[in-house]
Amino acid sequence: MHKIKTHHRHPQGRIFSWMVLLLGFSVGLMLPILPNFIKSIVETDAAVSLFYSLMAVAMFAGAIISTYVFKKVPRTSITKWAFAMSGVVSLAFILTTDVVELSIINTLRVWMRMLLIMALALFVRDFTSKSNLGKEEGYFYFFHNIGHFIGPLIGGFVATYMGYETVFILSSLAFFVAFFYFYHTHIIQQHPAIQKCDETSDHRIFSNIKKFFKNKERSKAYFVTVVYMMWISFKRIYVPLYIIFEGYKDNMTGLVMALGIIPCILLEVKIGEYADKKGVRKPMSYGFYIIGLSLIAIFFSPYPMLNFLIIILANIGGAFIEPLQGYYILENMSEDEEDDLYGIFMTTDPVGHFIIPAVGALTLLFLPMKALFLIFGIFAILSGFFTWATVKR
Repeated sequence: MHKIKTHHRHPQGRIFSWMVLLLGFSVGLMLPILPNFIKSIVETDAAVSLFYSLMAVAMFAGAIISTYVFKKVPRTSITKWAFAMSGVVSLAFILTTDVVELSIINTLRVWMRMLLIMALALFVRDFTSKSNLGKEEGYFYFFHNIGHFIGPLIGGFVATYMGYETVFILSSLAFFVAFFYFYHTHIIQQHPAIQKCDETSDHRIFSNIKKFFKNKERSKAYFVTVVYMMWISFKRIYVPLYIIFEGYKDNMTGLVMALGIIPCILLEVKIGEYADKKGVRKPMSYGFYIIGLSLIAIFFSPYPMLNFLIIILANIGGAFIEPLQGYYILENMSEDEEDDLYGIFMTTDPVGHFIIPAVGALTLLFLPMKALFLIFGIFAILSGFFTWATVKR
């Protein structure tokens, strides 16, 4: 294993920074438009919420299966084919006209994205010294968020003036660029940073689930990450729907989502460095408080433009949490356990993405959309209290 302090600056580790930036950009292109594209097929906000909940069930199954895949298939192969398949799937959205097609294509999309996040996160972990793990997690998300800043900004404006189809084509091209870049680096250049990650072995899913949750700190990390994924799910589903509901276009959605990434870009490396020195308790708790208070403020505010600004500022709270949820779990997981247990940890993504749209679908049957801001705001504050009371350091 290569153990260095700054993979983003090291000539052998820089590849991972570029890979995660390309991934963030490819995914980010579709963020401003996907909920409203889905709504154009399923017709109502409540149906959009239900669709996302069903997709989360598929994601959960994919996360469990991934723990087997990572033991049977070389990590490098997973990365190459997940990028290639993501390119095909993004292009397939152009031909999607009904719910069945949409469900199949979107399931493949979320599975491929999950595999890529897992693979790249583990590459970075294998390339990082233990004492600098928090800082390197911060850099991982720093480059990912640069992609997430550029992607929504371009995606929103392109959708407004050139249509959704052009956005899907651009996303597909970006995934294929990432595929060819990784393929060239791995196969042609035989890059030393990714040549020692092809080990496979036997695997047992249920015993690993039990092993994961026997550790109390891993269980806490799981809870914190589920709540953080609920925040991500909330942003990706209801912020675009809310902005369109207020009468604005996709370019405003892209602008709000892009500007919301700036706090993450500016803060996350410093937050990771803080965690290396003083732990995760304070920044994670404060992050939930900021998110919760921001969403409650939006519920009471009657001014859409002010609410868009508050949504952007709420991401300061997300920046306090994002680099630490991965840090927290990896601090409580040995390198020998990574391939066995990291897939279990990744079920936080579908669990969080199931809870929010499920609650949203139920809420929208009886209450207006802004009630969702109050409900999740209260839950985020309660999660901050829980984190402060239970997490060490």
